[in-house]
Amino acid sequence: MPVRLKMTPCMSMTDTVAIHGVNKEKLLDFRALQVEPAAVAAFKSDTTGALVGEKIASRYGWKVGDHVTLDRLEGFRFNIHGIFAAQGTADDFLIYVGRKYLQESENKQGLSHHVLVRIAPGADPDETCEAIAALPLTIQTSAQPERAMLAAVLDQLKDLVSVGRLVIVVVLAVILIAMGNAVAMATRDRTPEFGILRTLGYRRGMILGMVLSEGLLQAVIGAACGCAIVQVLVSGGFVQTVSTCGVSLSLTVGSDAWAAGIGAIIVAALLGSVIPAWNASRVNVVEAIKRED
Repeated sequence: MPVRLKMTPCMSMTDTVAIHGVNKEKLLDFRALQVEPAAVAAFKSDTTGALVGEKIASRYGWKVGDHVTLDRLEGFRFNIHGIFAAQGTADDFLIYVGRKYLQESENKQGLSHHVLVRIAPGADPDETCEAIAALPLTIQTSAQPERAMLAAVLDQLKDLVSVGRLVIVVVLAVILIAMGNAVAMATRDRTPEFGILRTLGYRRGMILGMVLSEGLLQAVIGAACGCAIVQVLVSGGFVQTVSTCGVSLSLTVGSDAWAAGIGAIIVAALLGSVIPAWNASRVNVVEAIKRED
C-alpha cells in the first residue's frame, strides 16, 4: 500500500492530508468502512477515483462529486465518489485511491510503504510477524500486530497529554509571576496615591480590594482574549487535531473549556496579586505623602 503524504513520518493529520494507495478490490476486506455500495462501485471503475474520510472531507469542505487538486502534493488530483465513516480509527482522516494510480503519479511503480496481512482465524499474530521478518526480502521491513501498533500509539498520545498538562502548569506559573511583577510595579509607582487615599478615610481592606480588583480585571480581559483566539483557531479549522502515527484526538472548545481556562488564569492572577496588594494596603501614610512631595 503506497502512501503519499505531506506530514510527519508518523502520519500526523494535523497539518495536511494522507493519501493511501490501495487495492480497490480488497480494501473492504481489510477496513470496515461505512460507505454506500454505489460509491464503492464508482470508486473501483474510475482510475482517479477516491474514497474520502468524513472528517478530512468536513475539514476542507469536500463533497461527493468534487474534483480535487492538491497543490501541496504537486497537483495530485482525484475525484471523490464516496465519503466514508470509520468510527474509532484514524481512517476518517484518510483518502483512499488506487494503488497503481498513486504509484504512477510519483513515477514510483511497484513501491509501497505498508503491507497489510490478514491472518487466518486462530493464527498467532506474533508468529506471523516473525515469519514475515524471516522472509528473504531485499528490503528492510518491520512487522508487528496491529494491536501492538495501536498500543504504542496510545502510549504516545498519553505522553502528548502529559506534556500538554505540564505546559499548562508552566504557563500558569509564568502568569502568576508576570501578574505579581506587573501589579508590584504599578503599586510601587502609586504609593503616594495610596497614602492620600488613607488620609481621606480609605481603610486598608478597601485598598487591598482595589488592587486585587485591578489585577483580576486584567486577568479576565487577557483570559477572554486568549480563549476567543483559541475558539477562532479551532472553529475556523486552523487547529483541529493532535495526532500521532495516524491516530488523532479531535480538539473542541466549548463552555467548559472557557470556564476552565478563565478560572485557572483568575486563580493565578489573584495569587500573583495578593502580595503587592497587601503591601499597598500597609503603606506608611507619612512616608507615602513624603514621596509625593
